[in-house]
Amino acid sequence: MKGAPKTILVPTDFSKVAEYALQHAVRVSNVVKEPISILHIVQSESELAEAGRKLDAVIAATKEKYSVDIKPILRVGSIFIDIARVANEIDASIVIMGSSTIKEMDENRVSWTLKVITSCKVPFVTIQEPPVNKRYDDVVFPIDFTTENREKHERISYFCDFYLSKFHLIKPLTSDPELLAKIDLNMASARKFLEQKGAKFTEYTVPGAKPYEQEVLELAVNIRADLIVVMTTPLDTAGEFTVEPLEQFILANARHIPVMSVNPR
Repeated sequence: MKGAPKTILVPTDFSKVAEYALQHAVRVSNVVKEPISILHIVQSESELAEAGRKLDAVIAATKEKYSVDIKPILRVGSIFIDIARVANEIDASIVIMGSSTIKEMDENRVSWTLKVITSCKVPFVTIQEPPVNKRYDDVVFPIDFTTENREKHERISYFCDFYLSKFHLIKPLTSDPELLAKIDLNMASARKFLEQKGAKFTEYTVPGAKPYEQEVLELAVNIRADLIVVMTTPLDTAGEFTVEPLEQFILANARHIPVMSVNPR
């Protein structure tokens, strides 16, 4: 994956937590050597001038603090459409976003956030707190029974190439033999991939005393994880979730742990 540099995209609403996302982007950029673009979307052309001044101020402050050049992108449109559109246009490798809708979670806001994430083809990292660690040393990787779960391997490769990450593979406890077979197949696939990359990893089976997503998050907190990688649940034809997705709970409760959401192809 060390080909021509792509771009890290940071949408901003100029909130404090959006500033945290930019701090994360700077730290990732320093490691992967990819440039950063910062995006703000307004609803009408009358807002462009003021938004442009705010973007310039953010860029100047970041340049002064981190000595990093950032490209501004200002659009009139909708976050549900234009974040994904811009990510495609600039060939983004990743989108890193933090906003008040992440920071102050309720059920509607989580759903809003997930709809923004699932509109984008590239992985989305959501941020609630400023970065604690300069690197992603410990990455939590939940293993489920879906075939899409194996698509996360490409993102594992990203961290293997640029970080000396240790991966924590976590599978649910189940007595259903069909589900267990699918989970074990995904675990074996992840294990083989990591072994080929020469990566360090540890395997866990959660106790099953609580919902799987809650046990994943508790384990991530206990090992002081730097990142949780989840596969998003596809929307139905009406643009809604048919079931409450695992990532909804994790996004709402991860607090200081960044969450990378990978959309199925």
